[in-house]
Amino acid sequence: MRRPLRIATTPQWEPSVREAGFAVYLLPPLPTLDFHRPLAQRFTDGRIYRSFLEENDIDLVLDFNTETMTLSPSEEAPNEVALTTAVLGIPYVACYLDPITSTMGQVRWSDHWQILESRGWIKWIWETAHAEELTKLGVPNIITLPMGAANDDFDRTPLPDPDPGPAVAFMGHPASGWFRSNQSIEPAALFCGLTAAAVRADMPDLPFHKIYFDLYRFDKLPGESADVLARAEIAGRYYQQKFIYNAYLAIKQRDRFARFLKDRLGDLFELVGDHWEANYGLPHTPRIWDPKVLHERMRRVPICLNLMKGNLETGLNIRHFEITAYGGFMLTYWTPELAGCFEMGKECDVFHNEAELLEKIAYYLEHADERRDIALAGQKRTLSEHLYSHRVLRLVEMLRESDILPRIAPARPTPQPQLSPAPVR
Repeated sequence: MRRPLRIATTPQWEPSVREAGFAVYLLPPLPTLDFHRPLAQRFTDGRIYRSFLEENDIDLVLDFNTETMTLSPSEEAPNEVALTTAVLGIPYVACYLDPITSTMGQVRWSDHWQILESRGWIKWIWETAHAEELTKLGVPNIITLPMGAANDDFDRTPLPDPDPGPAVAFMGHPASGWFRSNQSIEPAALFCGLTAAAVRADMPDLPFHKIYFDLYRFDKLPGESADVLARAEIAGRYYQQKFIYNAYLAIKQRDRFARFLKDRLGDLFELVGDHWEANYGLPHTPRIWDPKVLHERMRRVPICLNLMKGNLETGLNIRHFEITAYGGFMLTYWTPELAGCFEMGKECDVFHNEAELLEKIAYYLEHADERRDIALAGQKRTLSEHLYSHRVLRLVEMLRESDILPRIAPARPTPQPQLSPAPVR
């Protein structure tokens, strides 16, 4: 019998990997799983992980955001380092909840970019636009898969009557965190991002990388002969120029609607998160840290609003799948890749601007039965197609198709007994 694939991962992934039918091995605890920690700490952590991976004969490491990425001495050049998994010949997959550029903040940009080119590191990217720009900039081993909801013991009973209080709620912070947001941006670096925002207003199908490199040709892509430092320099310049575009998206897709609804609906609209008072003077409920309490709040509020951050151009965020998985009615800002995961108007609903937002809120508050039907259909869709166990199964299938993991040989047919013809009498 073929043994189950052995996947080493973190506690967040464990239920989903197990539900997908694979053998789960929890990686040993480290002093910190901060995905920004420096390379020296990752090298120290490598000694812990190397022995664990070898002792358990691990086939695949699955991670969030590079939390468990460690380094070890390279087998080819002892004075250099490599990913611990690469040294052992084990594929390493990092599923990114945020852009690649928002991780490894305590690592020099040139070092970060060089590590991104490591063999054996597969980057699981959640949206097409980010995957395309990384590929264009020379990052190898990109897999594009949507996010999902972590496997859990979901309540599938009909939605309860809503609690008294706010009729609409949004769970999240202001969209103020994006790549290099703590650095000053020179005025000269604003022009590209503002140009892209203007183009996007007229041609919403064009992501930033196509505007930057193809339409306006603000810079040239690195040639095949360019060394890693040259590639890192071009990529760093690209993301510097993209900064103001990310800020534009943050306002376009999230913060403007929070401020608008608080003004129009007052206490009927609840902001659940931090920094709204400090950033915009908006009253809010502090962040709910207990996931069970947060998910129950998503389920019980009549309309659970979903708004995207500034790092999303085309894809979905994790809230699309969390709200629906726990049975909430989701009203979400439209995004191009939404139709690939949900049927709008039947499994969730969308809005494009302030007028449509108010119109949809009024409609669904008056049509509670339709709202419940949509929430139930959305939950059914997510629990049948969009859990992380579904994503892990597809991930492993893609890795096998690419010969990164061994393919499963077809089962040999069971020999059938040969019946001797009955003697003729």
